[in-house]
Amino acid sequence: MKNKIKKQHFARYIFAFAIIIIGATLEIYNIGKEFFSFQAVGSWMIYVGFIMLAVITLQIIVNKKRIVDERMSWIAFKASRITFVLLILGAFIVMIADGIKNITLPYHLFMGYAMSYMMLVYFISYKILERYS
Repeated sequence: MKNKIKKQHFARYIFAFAIIIIGATLEIYNIGKEFFSFQAVGSWMIYVGFIMLAVITLQIIVNKKRIVDERMSWIAFKASRITFVLLILGAFIVMIADGIKNITLPYHLFMGYAMSYMMLVYFISYKILERYS
């Protein structure tokens, strides 16, 4: 079992380094345009590769055994359902607001706010469900 985990981490490291190398190659040959507020796709891939390396290293260092019972699974399912419904409602409100007045927010900022909104809704709904169930 331990050998399998080491192979998985090794494969993840290889994938992260591959993304960094591909990003550096794209940067060297100046391929790609502005992407999510980065100068080019290559610099974005390099950034994501280093983030992946950091996350993989943290997963190896902080390896806790968590006990997940049926109640926690049920709470997580309900919280994700609430998040999905509120995401659809939020998208509908954004479409109506965009129809009334054009939204001039850059796409990368809009997606950043949308992801923050989803994480916040999930966290709040999870904590409420955990407390009252």
